[in-house]
Amino acid sequence: MAKIVQFLLAATLITVSAAAAEAATCQRPPVPAVQPGQLPDQTEPDDAFGFVDGTAFSERCDLDTQTEITGRFGKRDGAYRGVNSKIEASFLAAPRWQVSVALWHAYHSIRDNTVPGYPNQDRSAFDGLAFQVDYQFRERGEGTFDPGFAVGVEYRWGRFSEGAGISAERVAVTLKSAIDMALYTDRIYGSFNFNLGPGTERLRFTQTYVNDSGIEAGVALTYRLRPRGRTFVGLNARYLAAYTGAFFNQWTGHAVMVGPTFFHEFGDIGRLRGVFMSAAWTPQVWGRAAGGVTGTLDLVNFERQQFRLRIGGTL
Repeated sequence: MAKIVQFLLAATLITVSAAAAEAATCQRPPVPAVQPGQLPDQTEPDDAFGFVDGTAFSERCDLDTQTEITGRFGKRDGAYRGVNSKIEASFLAAPRWQVSVALWHAYHSIRDNTVPGYPNQDRSAFDGLAFQVDYQFRERGEGTFDPGFAVGVEYRWGRFSEGAGISAERVAVTLKSAIDMALYTDRIYGSFNFNLGPGTERLRFTQTYVNDSGIEAGVALTYRLRPRGRTFVGLNARYLAAYTGAFFNQWTGHAVMVGPTFFHEFGDIGRLRGVFMSAAWTPQVWGRAAGGVTGTLDLVNFERQQFRLRIGGTL
């Protein structure tokens, strides 16, 4: 585990150094001023899909930054609140290749919950690092049904057991894919994601590692409220499945989360360009845990509802 942490720290330092070197040598072309009667650049929908990702990458010489907060509320019974937040920076390392690094923080408040392994607690602490590399096979076109396609791999080290908030050493790898496109002129866009991957964790002061794996498939639609507008509203839906073992050995539960999305771009604020806010709320509408212990919802592996807020911009 120590070697994994050292690798992530080294990858983070190399990425930050590469981004700084690129920024020092990169010559960004001047942005022409908007002339009277000329329409400003159109807001793109890449961060408007809620829990689902788009396929757009950073531009050369840019450093995309964002803060993401994900809240998870409600388990089998009692009170359960978990909030994970991250600060992330992304840049174009080479044509079609994007690199991202993130710092994570976790908060858990659990009371009288009968899900096994979820003790009463209130804690807030640093929750590790993440390193991600993405490759864009195809950039989304401006025309209808002209899709973009990107894949990526995220490598994450965490300091808490997933969901339960117990001190642990956790490592997870997620393989990601995304397709998005305009569905109707420049007003309606859609995106589809398929992610899967294994994880392993060892509780503090123990020697045994426990493996798990998961699948996530998501689809989202978003609608620009007015022509060339900066505000989108939409809907996203995800199917989540949990397994024991690193290779989907035994199914333990699945759930469907569906809810609305909102996105607005504020424009430039100081040195930050294209400052935006994105929000999504997805209650669990159907699910089942192994053995049917929680009825028509899976409240063992997943939550009653999840909420995500993103705020970001470009340097």
